[in-house]
Amino acid sequence: IGLGWVTDLLFHLFIQPISRHLFSTSEKLVDCGHTADDVKCDSETTPILDWRQGYVAGYSADPTSSKGATRHRLVPHTDDSEVTLNCCLGEEHFEGGNVEFYGLRGTPEEGQLVGKVHRPNVGTALLHSGRHLHAVSNVSSGDRYALIVWARSWRNLRSNTCPCCWLNRRQDSTCICDKRWN
Repeated sequence: IGLGWVTDLLFHLFIQPISRHLFSTSEKLVDCGHTADDVKCDSETTPILDWRQGYVAGYSADPTSSKGATRHRLVPHTDDSEVTLNCCLGEEHFEGGNVEFYGLRGTPEEGQLVGKVHRPNVGTALLHSGRHLHAVSNVSSGDRYALIVWARSWRNLRSNTCPCCWLNRRQDSTCICDKRWN
Protein backbone atom coordinates (compact mmCIF):
# COMPACT_ATOMS: atom_id res chain seq x y z
CA ILE A 1 0.00 0.00 0.00
CA GLY A 2 3.01 2.25 -0.41
CA LEU A 3 4.15 2.49 3.21
CA GLY A 4 7.74 1.33 2.65
CA TRP A 5 9.02 4.81 3.40
CA VAL A 6 7.23 4.75 6.78
CA THR A 7 8.78 1.43 7.79
CA ASP A 8 12.19 2.67 6.55
CA LEU A 9 11.81 5.77 8.73
CA LEU A 10 10.77 3.75 11.78
CA PHE A 11 13.57 1.25 11.17
CA HIS A 12 16.40 3.79 10.84
CA LEU A 13 15.26 6.44 13.35
CA PHE A 14 13.76 4.27 16.08
CA ILE A 15 14.19 0.50 15.81
CA GLN A 16 17.95 0.37 15.10
CA PRO A 17 19.14 2.93 17.68
CA ILE A 18 16.78 1.83 20.47
CA SER A 19 17.49 -1.87 19.83
CA ARG A 20 21.22 -1.44 20.28
CA HIS A 21 20.49 -0.33 23.86
CA LEU A 22 17.61 -2.63 24.76
CA PHE A 23 18.79 -5.82 23.05
CA SER A 24 22.60 -5.62 22.98
CA THR A 25 22.82 -8.44 25.54
CA SER A 26 19.73 -10.61 25.02
CA GLU A 27 19.87 -10.54 21.21
CA LYS A 28 23.59 -9.71 20.93
CA LEU A 29 22.91 -6.71 18.70
CA VAL A 30 25.48 -3.99 18.14
CA ASP A 31 25.33 -0.83 16.04
CA CYS A 32 28.79 -0.46 14.47
CA GLY A 33 28.38 3.31 14.39
CA HIS A 34 27.93 3.50 18.17
CA THR A 35 29.93 0.78 19.92
CA ALA A 36 31.26 0.72 23.44
CA ASP A 37 35.03 0.79 23.85
CA ASP A 38 35.14 -2.90 24.79
CA VAL A 39 33.20 -4.06 21.70
CA LYS A 40 35.21 -4.99 18.63
CA CYS A 41 33.11 -3.99 15.63
CA ASP A 42 33.54 -5.67 12.27
CA SER A 43 30.68 -5.05 9.84
CA GLU A 44 31.04 -8.61 8.48
CA THR A 45 30.73 -10.39 11.84
CA THR A 46 29.07 -8.02 14.32
CA PRO A 47 25.30 -8.56 14.63
CA ILE A 48 23.38 -5.52 13.44
CA LEU A 49 19.84 -5.08 12.19
CA ASP A 50 20.02 -4.81 8.42
CA TRP A 51 16.53 -5.77 7.16
CA ARG A 52 12.93 -4.85 7.92
CA GLN A 53 9.43 -5.89 6.84
CA GLY A 54 6.20 -4.16 7.81
CA TYR A 55 2.54 -5.13 7.63
CA VAL A 56 -0.80 -4.24 9.23
CA ALA A 57 -2.58 -6.80 11.44
CA GLY A 58 -6.28 -6.47 12.24
CA TYR A 59 -8.42 -7.93 15.04
CA SER A 60 -12.14 -7.48 15.52
CA ALA A 61 -15.13 -8.47 17.65
CA ASP A 62 -16.81 -9.17 14.27
CA PRO A 63 -13.97 -10.26 11.93
CA THR A 64 -14.44 -9.90 8.16
CA SER A 65 -11.98 -9.72 5.32
CA SER A 66 -13.70 -6.60 3.93
CA LYS A 67 -12.37 -4.47 6.80
CA GLY A 68 -8.97 -6.17 7.08
CA ALA A 69 -9.62 -7.50 10.58
CA THR A 70 -9.96 -11.23 9.99
CA ARG A 71 -9.57 -12.63 13.50
CA HIS A 72 -10.65 -12.09 17.12
CA ARG A 73 -7.26 -12.77 18.70
CA LEU A 74 -3.78 -14.17 18.14
CA VAL A 75 -2.48 -17.22 20.03
CA PRO A 76 0.92 -17.20 21.80
CA HIS A 77 3.70 -17.18 19.22
CA THR A 78 7.12 -15.77 18.44
CA ASP A 79 8.04 -13.63 15.45
CA ASP A 80 10.52 -14.38 12.68
CA SER A 81 12.59 -11.38 13.71
CA GLU A 82 15.33 -10.34 16.07
CA VAL A 83 13.25 -7.29 17.10
CA THR A 84 9.57 -6.42 16.53
CA LEU A 85 7.85 -3.02 16.64
CA ASN A 86 4.09 -3.18 17.32
CA CYS A 87 2.31 0.17 16.89
CA CYS A 88 -1.41 0.41 17.69
CA LEU A 89 -3.40 2.07 14.88
CA GLY A 90 -7.00 2.88 14.03
CA GLU A 91 -10.08 3.41 16.11
CA GLU A 92 -10.06 4.47 19.75
CA HIS A 93 -13.29 2.57 20.35
CA PHE A 94 -12.27 -1.06 20.85
CA GLU A 95 -12.21 -3.25 23.92
CA GLY A 96 -9.85 -6.13 24.60
CA GLY A 97 -6.91 -6.83 22.32
CA ASN A 98 -4.42 -6.88 25.19
CA VAL A 99 -0.84 -7.81 24.29
CA GLU A 100 0.35 -10.55 26.65
CA PHE A 101 4.00 -11.62 27.04
CA TYR A 102 5.04 -15.15 28.08
CA GLY A 103 8.83 -15.00 28.44
CA LEU A 104 11.69 -15.38 25.97
CA ARG A 105 11.91 -18.64 24.09
CA GLY A 106 14.85 -20.71 25.32
CA THR A 107 14.80 -19.22 28.85
CA PRO A 108 13.35 -20.50 32.15
CA GLU A 109 10.50 -17.92 31.84
CA GLU A 110 9.33 -19.36 28.49
CA GLY A 111 5.56 -19.94 28.62
CA GLN A 112 5.02 -18.02 31.87
CA LEU A 113 2.93 -14.84 31.75
CA VAL A 114 5.46 -12.09 32.51
CA GLY A 115 3.56 -8.98 31.45
CA LYS A 116 0.47 -7.54 29.81
CA VAL A 117 -0.37 -4.32 27.99
CA HIS A 118 -4.05 -3.70 28.69
CA ARG A 119 -5.84 -2.26 25.67
CA PRO A 120 -2.93 -0.59 23.83
CA ASN A 121 -3.46 3.11 23.16
CA VAL A 122 -3.73 4.18 19.54
CA GLY A 123 -0.44 5.74 18.44
CA THR A 124 1.73 4.00 21.02
CA ALA A 125 4.26 1.31 20.17
CA LEU A 126 5.93 -1.67 21.82
CA LEU A 127 9.42 -2.82 20.90
CA HIS A 128 10.25 -6.40 21.88
CA SER A 129 12.48 -9.33 21.02
CA GLY A 130 11.07 -11.52 18.27
CA ARG A 131 11.80 -14.55 20.50
CA HIS A 132 9.47 -13.17 23.16
CA LEU A 133 6.36 -15.37 23.26
CA HIS A 134 3.37 -13.07 22.98
CA ALA A 135 -0.34 -13.11 22.16
CA VAL A 136 -3.26 -10.76 21.50
CA SER A 137 -6.36 -11.44 23.62
CA ASN A 138 -9.90 -11.42 22.20
CA VAL A 139 -11.19 -8.09 20.92
CA SER A 140 -14.63 -7.94 22.55
CA SER A 141 -15.91 -4.83 20.77
CA GLY A 142 -14.77 -2.69 17.86
CA ASP A 143 -11.70 -3.18 15.67
CA ARG A 144 -8.02 -3.08 16.63
CA TYR A 145 -5.22 -2.60 14.08
CA ALA A 146 -1.45 -2.65 14.49
CA LEU A 147 1.47 -1.75 12.27
CA ILE A 148 4.01 -4.54 12.80
CA VAL A 149 7.63 -4.10 11.72
CA TRP A 150 10.01 -7.05 11.93
CA ALA A 151 13.75 -6.29 11.96
CA ARG A 152 16.42 -8.90 11.25
CA SER A 153 20.18 -9.34 11.07
CA TRP A 154 20.56 -11.26 7.80
CA ARG A 155 24.27 -10.62 7.24
CA ASN A 156 25.33 -11.70 10.68
CA LEU A 157 23.14 -13.60 13.14
CA ARG A 158 21.03 -15.37 10.53
CA SER A 159 23.87 -16.21 8.15
CA ASN A 160 25.58 -18.45 10.73
CA THR A 161 22.69 -20.18 12.51
CA CYS A 162 19.71 -22.18 11.30
CA PRO A 163 16.43 -20.34 12.00
CA CYS A 164 14.98 -22.93 14.40
CA CYS A 165 18.23 -23.18 16.40
CA TRP A 166 18.35 -19.37 16.68
CA LEU A 167 14.74 -19.20 17.80
CA ASN A 168 15.21 -21.90 20.44
CA ARG A 169 18.73 -20.80 21.47
CA ARG A 170 20.06 -24.26 20.63
CA GLN A 171 23.86 -24.28 20.91
CA ASP A 172 24.60 -27.94 20.22
CA SER A 173 24.57 -30.33 17.27
CA THR A 174 20.95 -31.53 17.73
CA CYS A 175 19.59 -29.41 14.88
CA ILE A 176 16.59 -31.04 13.21
CA CYS A 177 16.97 -29.01 10.01
CA ASP A 178 18.69 -30.31 6.91
CA LYS A 179 22.46 -30.89 6.63
CA ARG A 180 23.08 -27.37 5.31
CA TRP A 181 22.88 -26.12 8.91
CA ASN A 182 24.81 -28.97 10.59
